[in-house]
Amino acid sequence: MKLYLDEGLKYSPEQMKLTGEFILFCADSLPIEGEFEVHLVNSREPHGISTTALYEVGNNCCKVYCKNRALADVLRSVAHEMTHTMQDQLGILTGNIRDAGGFHEDQANAKAGELIKLFAKSSPERKMIYESLKRSLA
Repeated sequence: MKLYLDEGLKYSPEQMKLTGEFILFCADSLPIEGEFEVHLVNSREPHGISTTALYEVGNNCCKVYCKNRALADVLRSVAHEMTHTMQDQLGILTGNIRDAGGFHEDQANAKAGELIKLFAKSSPERKMIYESLKRSLA
C-alpha cells in the first residue's frame, strides 16, 4: 500500500495514524491483493476528481478529495473507492458503471458504511474517526 497526502492537508498525527490503520483494515476486509495507492488530496482538478473521489480502473489507485471534510466522511470515501478496487480485481467492474445507483455503486456505498462501523467498533481509540481533533483537516 502506498498512501499519498497532499502537503496542504493539515492532518494531526492521530488522524494520520487512524487513516493508515483504516486503509489497511479495508484492504484486509475486502480483500484487496497486491499493491494499491490511496491519494488524499487538497484539490480536485489536478487529480481529475469531479465529486469527492474516484477510482482509476485498472490502476489500483484511489483518489479522495479531503479539503474541509470530516475524517469519517473522508474515510467513507476511501472505503467506497477501495471497494471499486476489489471489484476491479475480481473482474466485475465491467459494463455500464453509473455514477449513482446500480450494482457497482450500491455495493461500494454499502461496504463503505459497513467498514466505517466495523473499524470504529474494533477498538476504543478508533472511535476517534467520529471526533474533531485539535488540528483539523484543511
